[in-house]
Order: sequence, then structure tokens, then C-alpha cells
Amino acid sequence: MEIETEDKPPGSPLIRDFDIGNYLGNSNFFLKYEGVNPTGTQKDRISKKHVENAIEKGYSEISVATCGNYGASIAYYARAMGIKAIVGIPSEYSNSRYAEIAAYGAEVIEKPLKYEEMVEYMRDEAGKNGWYDASPGSQNSDLDVAGYSEIAYEIYEQLGFAPDYVSVPVGNGTTMYGIYYGFLKLMRNGRSDKVPSFIASSTDGGNPVVYSFMNGFRRIVELDQDSIVETHSNEPLIAYRSYDGQKALDVLYKTKGRASYVSDEDMINMSAGFREIDHLSVLPASASAALAALKYARNKSCVIVLTGSDK
Repeated sequence: MEIETEDKPPGSPLIRDFDIGNYLGNSNFFLKYEGVNPTGTQKDRISKKHVENAIEKGYSEISVATCGNYGASIAYYARAMGIKAIVGIPSEYSNSRYAEIAAYGAEVIEKPLKYEEMVEYMRDEAGKNGWYDASPGSQNSDLDVAGYSEIAYEIYEQLGFAPDYVSVPVGNGTTMYGIYYGFLKLMRNGRSDKVPSFIASSTDGGNPVVYSFMNGFRRIVELDQDSIVETHSNEPLIAYRSYDGQKALDVLYKTKGRASYVSDEDMINMSAGFREIDHLSVLPASASAALAALKYARNKSCVIVLTGSDK
């Protein structure tokens, strides 16, 4: 694989496409397509910031636990900026982008652990070895909110107003919280007259944010590890612990939002629809956000945040 080392800034278009609008049944739906970023996902927004921060603080290694996309993104930017990436991957994950991560020059650590356990393992290893910790919930995670808040600023500039809804696929809840925070800052600064309502989509295989909201809980509930069902399609969404789950849950209540489970079959079919209708490569788990938008925002303006399929 040829390694691209150009320091491209993350950022993505807002697409109003009437072919897609007709397919989805609403011409007021807009697609915030993160697939144009260097490694194809919104993770590039935070990875670039973490690698820059690591270098500024004098680190020569940056570490992260991943189910695939985040690890590929950290490895890409670490290679581009000249530091070493150490990427921890649960050995049974089927969608890990292992070959790509290794091709970027990262050291890959595989362990027979669940994702949440891998996060804790890599956090411990970072402390022992003096690595910069970019994993979810780390002491550096304020950069995650800063990175994802840029999606809100871009939406506002591209659309010219805050939409009625923003629909976001939810795993740890960090992306949704970051976008909410961006719109909140826009309103507090007098640029926007409102914060959109948020729609959280996730897998029916198990996600604490959606589970907690749909059951009316105000405090996030960690799921029984044995109750979740991981598949190739739901892997980016499945969790028994969401690291920013409480923040994401609070967003749903504060914005009078909605949440929906989406089946693997429906995710896959929607992803195929995006590919066939508008030639957009969309990760099935991310396509769940379009299905949730159809359910709750059919007659409203709505921005759907979409991640690109694996490169």
C-alpha cells in the first residue's frame, strides 16, 4: 500500500441531493458525508488533534484502543507527522482494518479482550510506558469534543441555519456530544437561534445510550456483557459501556431528542441504497442514522452524519 503523507485537513461536504432525498422520502434531509476525510471517517477530526497535541507535549509515541476506524486514523496521522503509533485491537474483531493500520507503520497489539477491556489495557500500558493516551475517556479526551464540535460549525456555515434535527450513529456517544457542544457554542455566541434536536441511532445488539433513553433512565446504564450480540455490521456501535454515554444521554433529554435501534439487515440495505443511488460508500453502522431520521424527522430539516465505508 502506498502511504499518503500529505497533511490534509479533515472536513466534509453537506450534500442535498434530490435523488437521495427521493430515496429517503424527504428533500429536506442533508448528508454530512465524513467519508471524504483522509481515512474515511469522522475520527480524522480528532486523530489529527491528538497527534499534534502529543508532539507539542514532547511524546514520541501515541497509543489507542480501537475496533478499527480510530486506529487507522491515528496511525495515518502519526505516520504523516513522524511519531510512532501503538494500536490495540481486540483479536476477535472482524472489521479491524488491521492490514491498513500496519501499513501505516503502527505497532499493533492484539489481545483476546472485549473493546472496553482493551481500552483499559491500553490506558494502563500508556501509563507504564510513557505513551500519549488517545483512547476514549482518557485525560486528553477534551480534544474529542473540540474535534467533533467542528462538524456543527461546518453544518451551520454550509446550511446557513441550525436544522431541526441532527441524526448521529452512537457507540460511545462522543461524536453526538461533540456536535451538540458545537451548536451550543454557536447559540451562546449569538450566531444561531437554536440547538437542533438530536436523534441517536444504534444497534439492536446492545448500546447503553439508546437502551437507557428508550427505557426512560436519566443515568446511563451499563449493559450485561453477556447480553450484547456483536456482528460484522454492528461492530462500531455495539457496547456494554459507552465512555461518553452519560453526556450523550443528557443531550437527548436536553434537546427533546429521539433514539432508535436499527437491525443489521436494515443497516446493510440502507448502505446499499446510498451506494446504488448516489454512489456514496457508507458504513452500514453509520447508515443507521438515515433510518432513524426517516422514523423521527420525516417532515423536518435534518442533517444525517455519515461515515464512509472502510477504505
